[in-house]
Amino acid sequence: MNKLNFVHVGTFGAAIGLKGEIKINLLTSNFDVFKSLSHYYNYDQSTEWKFEFIKMRNEKCVALPSHCRNRDDAENLKNIKIFAMKDNLPKTKSNEYYVVDLIGCKIVHKDGNYIGNVINVDNFGAGDLLETIFRENKIYIPLDVDNVLSVDIENKKILVDPIKGIIDNA
Repeated sequence: MNKLNFVHVGTFGAAIGLKGEIKINLLTSNFDVFKSLSHYYNYDQSTEWKFEFIKMRNEKCVALPSHCRNRDDAENLKNIKIFAMKDNLPKTKSNEYYVVDLIGCKIVHKDGNYIGNVINVDNFGAGDLLETIFRENKIYIPLDVDNVLSVDIENKKILVDPIKGIIDNA
């Protein structure tokens, strides 16, 4: 299975109650997309999870994995990432990207200077950030219209004009 066709769609969170229910922190655009997926795997595809149910409860995604019969079973899943095949996800719209498509893209400043390659895309609550190494320092460039001029997935190139201070102090 091609890892480039594999997408991180959620992460198991805290166990709920005593019957094996667990929260899932969603990384899909919405709950319906996550719930509609036909297969859910761990990172190396050695485990495929089936669910008795997946539902929203108090604005949180809650699921009961088929193999979870008690709280201990659910707690063993905490922080484990959930993956799905990219082909099973909706097509992206203009200016939407899957993280897997951005990883490895070259980040180039509008003046033509190479900054680095995308290592990861993080979100600490204020929006998506492109993570890269510039001059031996980890930096984050906001993935927004003020900092990113264009994204060319086909040629794996992102043209940026980062706000003052992001690369000036690196």
